[in-house]
Amino acid sequence: MSGITYTSGSIIYEGSKDKVKTLDVITKGVVRAANDYSTIYLPAGSIIGIGELPGLSYLFTYEAHDDVTVYSYPYESEASLVALFKANPKLLPMLVAGCVRFTKNLQDAVLEALEYARTEYSALQKELEEYPSLATFCGITPKDFEEAKCVNPPDMTDNARGWHRDFVEDMQANEAKFKQDFYPTPSIGLGIGLTVNMYSHESHEFMSKILDYISNFNKETRDFRNEYLLVKNKNKNIEESESEGAVRSDDSSVSNCLNAMHEFLGFDLPALDSFSSLLSEFIREPDKYGNSDSARKLRRDIAADFYSIYLRIFLKTLNADWKTIPLGIRMFLLFGYVDEDLAGVDNTAKLSAIARSFTPFISKRIFTIYEWLCLIYQGRVIPSKNEFDLDYAGYLKELKREGKISETEEQQRINSMTDRVSFELKNLFTLGNRITYGRISTFVPIFDKENVTRKLEQCYLNSATVNEQMEKIREIDFTAFCRQGVFSMPEAGVNSFFTTDEVLPYVILMPNVGTRASLWQEIESKKRSTPARMIISIFHTETIEDTMIKLIGEFRWEMCKTEQGVHWNDVTDPSLTSLYYDYLQFYRKNSALTPEIREKISIMLKNNANNFKKVFLADYYSYIKYEAHGALRLNRVARGILFSSCPFNRTLLAGMTEKPQYKDLIAKFDTEVKQKQKLLNNLTVKIEKAGHKIPDKIREQIHFWA
Repeated sequence: MSGITYTSGSIIYEGSKDKVKTLDVITKGVVRAANDYSTIYLPAGSIIGIGELPGLSYLFTYEAHDDVTVYSYPYESEASLVALFKANPKLLPMLVAGCVRFTKNLQDAVLEALEYARTEYSALQKELEEYPSLATFCGITPKDFEEAKCVNPPDMTDNARGWHRDFVEDMQANEAKFKQDFYPTPSIGLGIGLTVNMYSHESHEFMSKILDYISNFNKETRDFRNEYLLVKNKNKNIEESESEGAVRSDDSSVSNCLNAMHEFLGFDLPALDSFSSLLSEFIREPDKYGNSDSARKLRRDIAADFYSIYLRIFLKTLNADWKTIPLGIRMFLLFGYVDEDLAGVDNTAKLSAIARSFTPFISKRIFTIYEWLCLIYQGRVIPSKNEFDLDYAGYLKELKREGKISETEEQQRINSMTDRVSFELKNLFTLGNRITYGRISTFVPIFDKENVTRKLEQCYLNSATVNEQMEKIREIDFTAFCRQGVFSMPEAGVNSFFTTDEVLPYVILMPNVGTRASLWQEIESKKRSTPARMIISIFHTETIEDTMIKLIGEFRWEMCKTEQGVHWNDVTDPSLTSLYYDYLQFYRKNSALTPEIREKISIMLKNNANNFKKVFLADYYSYIKYEAHGALRLNRVARGILFSSCPFNRTLLAGMTEKPQYKDLIAKFDTEVKQKQKLLNNLTVKIEKAGHKIPDKIREQIHFWA
């Protein structure tokens, strides 16, 4: 059989176009095998076709790196490879060594392609997170790229790792010894050659899956990534312009916001004149955030006028379309902006970009304070509780009881939407603004560049950002916002059936640059089926993921206390709070804890002023942040309590069944889930036998516990 010679640079086989029909033994020169993500060099003695699948397209493009000579043999199945080995006993050691070498290189190529896919997926997640803010700061309304958001991560299963890879690597490392002592023996050489060829086929299949993933990934993310690149470049140009010298806004409502307020209201408001004077004094004050009596009084007076003005302007906007409201007024309503010099010219440009692109009520659960007050005025939500835990109706009853208002006035005010907004502004807005700011004693509600400790684009929160972080936690703690409900269907003979109902919270973005988030109330009034209300700064300078974990942990604790009532710390009525209370109160007597762990608990209690809730929040943070991802941080008692009340979702549990720390906990949870599934199955049978369709609520329960 004569050989075929290819000159340097010649394509021997083109990947995806040519079909695998032959095994080609390289007797001279080097062949370059490459695809978009990896390259393998095949020296003399290697076989083109090893690792490829006969009858299918080549995985690689094979190119003559220099002048190459090959001898071709038919390749239809494994039998073809056996025939090749048997027909060339003198070349057997070289051919087997070539098989081992190629298989090792192919396994490396698989890892490179997989790492590329993982890197691209991680980059996509970062880009999706950055995009809303980048678009907003360019004055562009962010688009909803659902296709890109729905891309799944690459399969983490890696067929190129494990003992197969170790075996092939050791064979390659000892090539010289094996070529001399083992490969010449026909049965051994043949056995090793066929074995590593089988491993090559496994790697080939996995490489094909990765390449298909990358191809689909590129297709599904192309539109988003093109948009992201445009927005990023535009943002970069804006930043470069700012660094060369910021240009003041040519919008008079921005450059002279106080005057725009006068014009917008259309009448003289004494508070505006007072506010203007106080603002000038505040700008001149060298120690405006100091603790002197004069500085504290100045901040209090500014706050009083600020909220008075805010209420008047808010009421005026109710009859206007959002986009027709002067830009400076929108910035005031969203961020507390009042002065370009006070905010800084660069920050003013960014705030104006956000205000231009902002569209109210995109989300049904996450709102700016302006949107929230609109909901109050429209009667779509009731006012929040005040600092004395009284709702609006309770507050009016208290005023009547104290003789401050008559019964007639009580009825008038309870139906007055303006009074409702005023109540919300004086309570949730005023107090919540200070709480989320983080430094209550020095708080002032106006936007001041001195409070900006991070770039605004890095700490800006919109509804998409908050929702994304909340979804990440819900994917771990899937019952975080669940309450017990009751389903009844008397016509089917079902008087009461306990359900697990998810009630997602409201999140209100407060107009400040702050460091904190807070649970304002876990339910509305006394109805346990109503959403919680959470508050957080619209420019949040801490890590949003950590903040949201702690916030949801706080909700977990307070909701349990509300549901348990006076029994919240009674261990005879097991619950999250009662079990934690018992654990921390009697940890020194707990035989399940080692002396070292007891000492750690003692230190933790001291660091948290012996506050059991704070200790729980620290443990919940570790549970969600670390334990859910396999990094064990908790002791067995704390872990058991948290898992029983806050189980991980089924996807996470599937990867934790072999962990001894979780094995028994998961088994118990599985038993409980099966009991729920059995009860639901019995319920559906009962309803169907009665001749009725399964209600949507029961279908939701079946899906929830599937």
